[in-house]
Amino acid sequence: IYLSATSVYGNHNGKWVRENSRLKGKTRFGHGRKMAEESWIKFRNNNNLDINILRVSGIYSKENNVLKKILKTKIYVKERKYFSRIHIEDLANIIKKIFYSSKRSMILNASDDKPSTNVEVAFYAAKLLKIKKMQAIPISQFKNKMIKEFYKDSKKVSNKNMKVKLKIKLRFPTYKQGLKNIFHNFK
Repeated sequence: IYLSATSVYGNHNGKWVRENSRLKGKTRFGHGRKMAEESWIKFRNNNNLDINILRVSGIYSKENNVLKKILKTKIYVKERKYFSRIHIEDLANIIKKIFYSSKRSMILNASDDKPSTNVEVAFYAAKLLKIKKMQAIPISQFKNKMIKEFYKDSKKVSNKNMKVKLKIKLRFPTYKQGLKNIFHNFK
């Protein structure tokens, strides 16, 4: 299994992307992942191997999540960009399902059921944390180049193929269940 990223899709202006959508990633990360995928597919075809590609959405966990970021900074990115996410436990289960699947050489998206804007997620995190005031920061004010690159793209990633082909039920089907679980186990 090659763990790629949904950055291969690039910017689709908040529209849905599926595994057969045009790959137009222009960021350093998106372009690099696209080239890596092409190399793995060529290697797979030349050697008649079973190599699956899993395009992973933004991973969050108990250790790395918006709750910690909001609690620490009380800021969020002003521009509304659509992103998809996946809880680390669901990602681990997806990888396990691929290993035991009879299907071969799949390309699948690993994401939850509810792509959302960064603003929606930030406000939900603030609500859980009972933070009343946060500051909206435009992307242009961030010094971190990785953050600026990340926020160039906006898309909703479909997980339908993953759910059908792997017969999988996500433990955290939306960021709300995932963040609520993390919040209740935050200490």
